Amino acid sequence: MPTEPKRGLAARTRVLDARNAGRDWMLVADCNDIPATTARDIVNRGTPEVKQRGGSRAACVNTPEMEAALVEYIEENCLYTLAQMQEMLHFDFGVRISTSLISKKLCDKMYTMKQVH
Repeated sequence: MPTEPKRGLAARTRVLDARNAGRDWMLVADCNDIPATTARDIVNRGTPEVKQRGGSRAACVNTPEMEAALVEYIEENCLYTLAQMQEMLHFDFGVRISTSLISKKLCDKMYTMKQVH
């Protein structure tokens, strides 16, 4: 849920309107308690709208096939490190999964890794 800007949209619009009309937009910003840096940002972007912050995080698809592949890697060669398995998953499935998640998934399957690097 986005938060409302500290300075209202109407005040921000007044700054932009003053700039477009050729008036002293810095004075308008000062009268509306808008910091100079914010006023410059409004004028440079050309819109009074507030930029979106954050957003949705990239979803990491962790499928049962990937978990099965991890077990297969370990069964194939028990000397693989977590970093090597991370690279193998990236090569096979095209996703980057953290080594801590790989370790967690292997622990869930009753495999423990003694060497982490």
